[in-house]
Amino acid sequence: MQIPAHINAGDTVAWAEPPLVTRLGVAVAPSAWSLRFALRGAATGLDVTGTPDGNQWLFSINAAQSAALNTGPATTLWYWQAVGINGTDQVTVSKGVLKVRPNLAGLATTATFDGSSPNEQILAAIDREIKARINGGATLEYTIGQRSLKKESLAVLMNLRTQYRRIVRTERRASKPGFSDLQTIGITFR
Repeated sequence: MQIPAHINAGDTVAWAEPPLVTRLGVAVAPSAWSLRFALRGAATGLDVTGTPDGNQWLFSINAAQSAALNTGPATTLWYWQAVGINGTDQVTVSKGVLKVRPNLAGLATTATFDGSSPNEQILAAIDREIKARINGGATLEYTIGQRSLKKESLAVLMNLRTQYRRIVRTERRASKPGFSDLQTIGITFR
């Protein structure tokens, strides 16, 4: 499917879908079928019907529609389902997830915004905890009445930090233009 995986709220988005074949072998082509994307999430959903254009369908989400998909400061998830329709016949062609990034220009200038990923936020929290422990400002274990709390050791936090640094580094590398998820393999001939 050609539907984008990520869009920015407030942007006009357009894409084309070629003819499709379902898992059951049903050929879905513009000559006999219409194709619709149903997007559903936390707010009011959106249905986008393709316009036949030769041997493909053209889809468009206008700026107002995409802005309505995310009015807050965090990325929202929208689940989509592509449905082919031919008279009374209907077939689900595919499904997936669309991530809608916030429209920074649409947020109030007084709004706070944290553009870091959830993994970057976890890494920052681990770093804050390690710093607090080193500065002596964090208690590792205490008991009040019959309730007790025991925090992870510094060694465990250091291991977690190493793991999350690796995850964040991979995320950042993947977000760079031209990234390929193919790994380089070194071969030596003798």
